[in-house]
Amino acid sequence: MKKTFLISVFSIILAGAGCASVTKVADQAAEEAVKPITVPIEALGQAKTKLADVQAGLNRQGEAADADNVTVVMVLTEGSLTPAGVTPGKVFGCNDRLAYVKVPRQTDSGDAVADSLTSLLAIKDTNPNGAYNALANSTFLLEKVAVVGGVTEVRLKGEARSGGVCDDPRIKTQIEETVRRLAAKFAIILNGSEANWRCLGDLSGECK
Repeated sequence: MKKTFLISVFSIILAGAGCASVTKVADQAAEEAVKPITVPIEALGQAKTKLADVQAGLNRQGEAADADNVTVVMVLTEGSLTPAGVTPGKVFGCNDRLAYVKVPRQTDSGDAVADSLTSLLAIKDTNPNGAYNALANSTFLLEKVAVVGGVTEVRLKGEARSGGVCDDPRIKTQIEETVRRLAAKFAIILNGSEANWRCLGDLSGECK
């Protein structure tokens, strides 16, 4: 009887140990299942840049295939409806949205960035295609576009003529986003200086 009792107790202990072992394994599996997958920020940045390069290449091909028009960026001001033929983009500035608009091609140089910018800067209508053109009164002219070390350098001359505090980001954004859809990595140089462009519209006096 005593022997039988000891065997029973021993069996219970073993069973308990087995359950504990199974529970521990299950807990470890659960922890692994909920553990977040971490990806280095640098790797994410590289993937984003690669994707932007691919998209820009596709956009350049699209521009080359259209002999009559180029795509430029205008503005959809807050509360305005999207006109036919206009593709809205991200929100910026004073709750405005990007407006991708096809306009008549002014040049056919074989350089998509140069052709798009030349065509954009030639528009002096403030509301082409039903979107707003903050660049209409500015005197910017394109001097040169060149790729230096994998970066598309855009050289402009002239001055911005802004209609107010909300026009400042519109002016810069129209040019930058027109370039960005065709060149993922770029720099804009105004009147010989990158700082002139970077600080355009900055009223703090601290931009350098």
